[in-house]
Amino acid sequence: MRQVSSVFQNEVPNLLSSESNTSSLPLRSARVRITQPRSRWVAELKDRFDELTALPQGWDGYAGRPVSFNCAQFAANLLERLFVESVPAPQIVPGDDGTLQIEWHQNQFDIEIDVLAPYDVCAVKRDLRTGLVQEIELEIDFTPLSGWIADLGQVQTQAMRTGA
Repeated sequence: MRQVSSVFQNEVPNLLSSESNTSSLPLRSARVRITQPRSRWVAELKDRFDELTALPQGWDGYAGRPVSFNCAQFAANLLERLFVESVPAPQIVPGDDGTLQIEWHQNQFDIEIDVLAPYDVCAVKRDLRTGLVQEIELEIDFTPLSGWIADLGQVQTQAMRTGA
């Protein structure tokens, strides 16, 4: 199996100054490479990852940076491992500092995962019914996130059965 990798903007040493809105890379090479997505989530989000890494400098009207390739690639890999069939794909949104946020807002639960860098993740889970809020910082063991998504899947399945 052939592996493909790519980088974008400030991760290329001979790229134009980061103060420029112009990239010396052709747009086609500025993509997050996901050769064979194993999960439905990543397959559905593939174009969105490309869109977020191709944002221009200042995309937010200020000094917003595009999502870094490293954050996007790590987030895609994390989603591959967190995938639960009964849970819809999350929303992914850019941070103005080149980070990426992964979000689910459903069935009175909010799960937000901030990918600050590879192996540097902060996450929050809110149960809107009880008011319970859990916050965690993760670097190596992402098992707690797996449990959160599995719980969300169970809630999703129960909601589908009851028609809620």
